Amino acid sequence: MRKTSLVAGVAALVLTLSACGGGDDNAAGNGGSGDGNGGNGGASVGNLFKDAGTLADAASQSTSAKKTAKFDGTMSFAGQDMSYKGEGEFGGEPKVSMTMSMPGSGQEVETRMIGQTMYMNMGGTWMKGDMAELGQAQSAEMNDPTKMLEFAQKAGEITDSEETTLDGEQTTHYTLDLDFAKLAEEVGQMTGANKAMFDGVEATIPMEIWLNSDDLPVKVTMDMSEMMKQVAEKAGGNASQMAQGGMTMEMNYSDWGAPVNVEEPPADQVQDMPSGGLPN
Repeated sequence: MRKTSLVAGVAALVLTLSACGGGDDNAAGNGGSGDGNGGNGGASVGNLFKDAGTLADAASQSTSAKKTAKFDGTMSFAGQDMSYKGEGEFGGEPKVSMTMSMPGSGQEVETRMIGQTMYMNMGGTWMKGDMAELGQAQSAEMNDPTKMLEFAQKAGEITDSEETTLDGEQTTHYTLDLDFAKLAEEVGQMTGANKAMFDGVEATIPMEIWLNSDDLPVKVTMDMSEMMKQVAEKAGGNASQMAQGGMTMEMNYSDWGAPVNVEEPPADQVQDMPSGGLPN
């Protein structure tokens, strides 16, 4: 894969996951149904939720009310770390801006996602492309700002929970296991990958979520190393060697509800991406 195409793929994935904060009140799924798992009443022990569906519902409702946040994080893949920071307005049409530092080169890549359009600035030139045409994500997936919470609702099981302090703030810390087999199709659609590469992958993805007293996420981590290992073993070749370094993500959120500024770049500074994707 060409380096710039990999950058676009990583940026699309991070933008998607970083935008997991808003949306309408029902975006987290059916955790609020009348099966005993819905709503906050009766589904938590003290301030601790006991099932992933209820946790996702509560966090989705809280973030829907705030709509905006700032974020930063790191993504480690194949032994290399990429850091990023940004801000976003989430809802029916997400607007997210992010700056990512690429490992080894010292280069910074600025990316903006407004609706279904991605703008990427590498080396002073803004490139514009449609997310679906880039093959990075289906339109519906990129418009879903509660994707990570939906992952937890659909495939998560809470294995531990505790009240704790994070950076001086009182939080509740949840440890979950995600069943990747239940998410394989969605992950394939989100990343543009061939679903066949996930066939037979039965990995568990450890996930941790810290919620503040308003049920707003302040930190989320995911370890996708085992999933990547199994996918790489199926692919063979250099993929197995790349997967040895693992794949993890950490995202931190702050300033929920504060104003953010995400705008399209000046038109005279933008050019369309080539039909084949980003150049080398």
